[in-house]
Amino acid sequence: MPGTLTIKNVNGNTTFQSSLQVVTGGIIGVSRVSGERILNEIQNSFYNHNDIKSIFELEDNRLKIKPISRVDFEAAINGHNTDIRSLAYAYYLAINSSTSHYVDMTLTYETLNNRSITALSLPAKTKGLQADNNYGGGVNTSYLGGTLTVVVMDSKADIGDFTYAPNGVQYPRHSTPAELLAHELLAHGYGRVIGSATFRHEDAVRMSNLYWRARNYHNFYRNGSWHGTQVLLSKASANQIPIHFQK
Repeated sequence: MPGTLTIKNVNGNTTFQSSLQVVTGGIIGVSRVSGERILNEIQNSFYNHNDIKSIFELEDNRLKIKPISRVDFEAAINGHNTDIRSLAYAYYLAINSSTSHYVDMTLTYETLNNRSITALSLPAKTKGLQADNNYGGGVNTSYLGGTLTVVVMDSKADIGDFTYAPNGVQYPRHSTPAELLAHELLAHGYGRVIGSATFRHEDAVRMSNLYWRARNYHNFYRNGSWHGTQVLLSKASANQIPIHFQK
């Protein structure tokens, strides 16, 4: 929820407004460009479900995703399958969280936001391409009591543990922005904050797979052998939904 910064003392004769809103809590873009991109990718996650897409909006500052009422959320997900409801619920929880989840949605040729450079201890003027090379498309880290996520929207990193469901053969493919957002922000980020025991590996692999199933892709999944601890997950395990996102 929005916080209030109150200034009690100031030197000189400056006239100022005694209270102003501070953007805090929920999903927040590091810039207005990132804010718009976040909204677009969340809505793309529910590309043909207009009732769900419509509940995701930006606040007037164009940085933060607007909190969603429980009544509006429940009405929007009514009648949808478990995968779609659970992905929507994950975003609902992060958006309404009292903890701030900053997100830098960047392209390979763009310079990372200063928040990202500070949080990740990177050299000044680091480009999205370097983040793509270093992190495989995205990364999440602790930041100011919450988290910060970088998503490289045009990631060229090969992720080699995508698995063809009928025969179990692995193959490489690139991650998409919306998949990375679910993987990094929801699994690593929100899971980190709530203390999920499996936020570093299983949750993230499972949220990638949940995203694809919500998009109605069931013929492939990630098995985790190229991720984090590289623990290979069975097809059944890889396609579970993290318990805190089950709806």
